[in-house]
Amino acid sequence: MRIASMAEAGNGRASWYHQCASLLSIGVWTERVQGKGEDAEPLLVHHVPTGEGLAAVFDGAGGAGASIAHELPGGPRRSGAWVGARVARSATESWFRATVAGRGSGSGGPAGDAATLSRHMTRLLAPMRPDRPSRLVGGVRRELPTTMAAVRYRRAGSRVGCRVLWAGDSRAYLLSSGTGLQALTRDHTAETDALEQLVQDPPMTNVICADRAFRIDQSDTSFELPCVLVCATDGFFGYVDTPAHFERHLLRALQDARDTADWADLLCARVAEYTGDDASLTAVALGYRHFEDLRSAFARRADTVERDYWLGREHHGRPGFDEWRHRTWLAYRPDYERRMPPVAVAGSEGSSSQEGGTW
Repeated sequence: MRIASMAEAGNGRASWYHQCASLLSIGVWTERVQGKGEDAEPLLVHHVPTGEGLAAVFDGAGGAGASIAHELPGGPRRSGAWVGARVARSATESWFRATVAGRGSGSGGPAGDAATLSRHMTRLLAPMRPDRPSRLVGGVRRELPTTMAAVRYRRAGSRVGCRVLWAGDSRAYLLSSGTGLQALTRDHTAETDALEQLVQDPPMTNVICADRAFRIDQSDTSFELPCVLVCATDGFFGYVDTPAHFERHLLRALQDARDTADWADLLCARVAEYTGDDASLTAVALGYRHFEDLRSAFARRADTVERDYWLGREHHGRPGFDEWRHRTWLAYRPDYERRMPPVAVAGSEGSSSQEGGTW
């Protein structure tokens, strides 16, 4: 197996990029307080022989997992959220490697589904539970809690088959030049409207954790090539004025970038300017000949989003802003939600959905 990746790092920020024939990928990671970041580093792996890959992000749930779970003599103290996100990342990567190797063809059959990942993750989380009891009490407390959003993809001719896996409020998206950003996951929260989620910041109803049952939801689908797959934690999309603003940041950075590495670096800098949280993101562009091909494909869409859905932060709170936000959300929402799993899928234990039996 060959796993392709490259990396660059800086103070409290890191970006990754890789480029080869018909595949470009980036990863972005920032921490709000240096040395305290609870997002795990984004996961980007690609199995060259089969053309199958995985992109994923993990956001340690700092409120529910704030108590200290790990401490080395003379070393930093790590919260349960910090540990949980990184154990979940390790579990997801090892699950991918084992199931690709086990299947040979990389078909992602039963061995590569949400139930298998959940069991594998539970086995790895259990021995990492802290020895000392948490000082937190009540229903909000969790041991080693984290969210996850992942897309496992496989190219097949002119299409790419995708298995989308998620828990909590991290999200996966399809980004297309025609219809823009489309959600592939539905947050595990009682509120399902993406704009209202920005206003309310509702609590999560399900997260990966070590002390009780959790679920990883699954949705199988496929897309025409070329396309871009994105996974992000709420540090990227939870501190903007509308869901369209997140797309604007993605596309503006893409249009301003000189190359793949610069796209990652610009996104890293942009999110640090507006977020109030740790933030991580992965993006995988499939079917584009090179970076300039990708950038030019989205030039018109970038202009459309800028013209129809963007207002700078200086407009926040001004008369008419709330009306503008709701009006533009009504226009943006149909395409944004077109591929989102139905509420019943995201709300039932061990749920999954399929679109045309594509995986």
